[in-house]
Amino acid sequence: MHVVVHQIDGVATLRALPLAAGLLVASARRDSELAKAVTFTLGHERLDPDESVERMGQPDVLAFSSYVWNERHSLELARRARARFPGAFVLFGGPSVPRRPARAAAHLREHDFIDALAFGEGERSFVELCRALLAGGDLATVPGLALARRGSPDGALLTGERPRIADFEATGSPYLDGTFAALVTAGAQPDAAIVETNRGCPFACTFCDWGQAIQSRVRELPRERLEGELDWIAAQGIPYLYIVDANYGIRKRDLAIVRGIGERRARTGSPAYVFFHLTKNAEERHLELVHALVSAGVGTHLALSAQDFEPRVLRAVKRDNIRLDRALGLRRACHEAGIPTLNELILGLPEQSYDSFSRSMVRAVTPYPLDAFNLYLARLLENAEMSEPDQRERYGIVSRWLAMASFHHEALEHVQELEEVVVATAALPPGDWKRAHAFGYFLAAAHNLGLLDVVLRVVWHTDELDPRDFVERLLSHLTQRSSPITSTLQRYANAVADGVAMVLPHAATGRHLWPVEDAVALEVVLDRETFFADVADFVAVEHPEHTLLADAVTFQRFVTPALGDGAERELVLGHDVAAWRPGHGAPARGRVRYGWSPSPTLVSAQGAQAFLTQYLALRHARVPTGCLERVGS
Repeated sequence: MHVVVHQIDGVATLRALPLAAGLLVASARRDSELAKAVTFTLGHERLDPDESVERMGQPDVLAFSSYVWNERHSLELARRARARFPGAFVLFGGPSVPRRPARAAAHLREHDFIDALAFGEGERSFVELCRALLAGGDLATVPGLALARRGSPDGALLTGERPRIADFEATGSPYLDGTFAALVTAGAQPDAAIVETNRGCPFACTFCDWGQAIQSRVRELPRERLEGELDWIAAQGIPYLYIVDANYGIRKRDLAIVRGIGERRARTGSPAYVFFHLTKNAEERHLELVHALVSAGVGTHLALSAQDFEPRVLRAVKRDNIRLDRALGLRRACHEAGIPTLNELILGLPEQSYDSFSRSMVRAVTPYPLDAFNLYLARLLENAEMSEPDQRERYGIVSRWLAMASFHHEALEHVQELEEVVVATAALPPGDWKRAHAFGYFLAAAHNLGLLDVVLRVVWHTDELDPRDFVERLLSHLTQRSSPITSTLQRYANAVADGVAMVLPHAATGRHLWPVEDAVALEVVLDRETFFADVADFVAVEHPEHTLLADAVTFQRFVTPALGDGAERELVLGHDVAAWRPGHGAPARGRVRYGWSPSPTLVSAQGAQAFLTQYLALRHARVPTGCLERVGS
């Protein structure tokens, strides 16, 4: 029997080794009967579907691991493969497989080339299904499936719930059994490797469906197996490691694991960067996890998933058992230790209003140079509670299906992936949603991308200035000036609300697609002088007595690179803005002279796209975009 297992690369993700598909194959190969009688092939490349079909040989079973970033490509590939191989058995699993019985039956009716859906963890179901197919047995005896019943009233037979895996000893590792070695040998050197150290999540956030195991007991994978996987990854020189646990740091052994990663970095030079999601109720002791990596020369940052800071919103999404005060304290501690932090927020959650969202955004900004935030639009995932009909009705959720942007596969985008995005709720009607979108993403560009980070630092920590009011009034002022900044923000908000796209091209860079905050930055680097003249006029009108704020605007213009500007320059200010840190008293007054030269990588960049790409790379890496010196006073 020939079994082909697919986990197609995502359109907007790093090219990583296909962990879910690899786990299925490795677990099946541990079964002595299947190992003798079955040939397993692993497919992951995002190719033209017809080319992928040609590569399959003569499959008897076609299995697909499906999620939002590869779901439609997987469905199209399965449809064409079934037409070519009508006798092949087609199985779909993964987070995008509908688990609600009515939705599962409807999915099977809509996609009549699928024979079965697998729910939850797939290793045991896959092994038992392959054994049953090999022996010609009754698939109804395999729990955890929905079997297509063509022509029957319900359209599907549910085979019963499968308990979660309690003992991983019977499952296999694709890192250790040669499954992934074969992929790398074949020339598929990945950008990233994914490992899980445990499964399960004790939280029940309604917008989430983490591994189909939310509000469940956390179970550890065998330590010896994990250490072997990390050894293999380091030996291959794979630069990026993603620990895919829902709450890393929740187990006592997690610190020892990251210390071991640091030791591998010292021995092999790999991995260069590690990303993980810290447990949601993080405490200062969890800083040890990040510090262990940073001190070993491994790039990382502390990811804090607040999503929102408003109690009413957090109750609506079942997240009110998470201590946000700890997260806020962690950012301060990270700043003192020189560790980057990244907060995550979501626009479009139930009970979120414009006022509550803008308040949360203000709390997301700190004076710490290594701190940033990611703002996401709320997505409705297939099996998440927030996507259920009663939740949609209760909170008045309005959504649009939008194409996912492809940043890595522009030349190979044969099937467009879609995702369902919230564009309004009862508490956040369309007009308010657009205002919130503009407020949030302007702040993302201003703070994260360094367009106004020094100005915001002054605003946030000056008693007589209200940060939210400052940002709102500045946006209004830019709108009155017909600034391309607010025009860009409006264009993006309209594109999402109308179901067009989340990323758009710019006339200066051809077909290249930019996220909204990057597009705002592009407008600034294309015409720095006009933007900062508008901001300076705003400060002069609204806060004429605030000389520190005026100096901050002047300084910000001074250190912001612009396309075609490679000249060294000097600036004289009345406040030592560069040396000032909030919490350390007022900045020193008196004549101070600065010198500035832009980064050579920016000076050498040819064209707007290359320039902004380099600028963004420096900002995201928290690397200065030029050399600043105090040259006199």
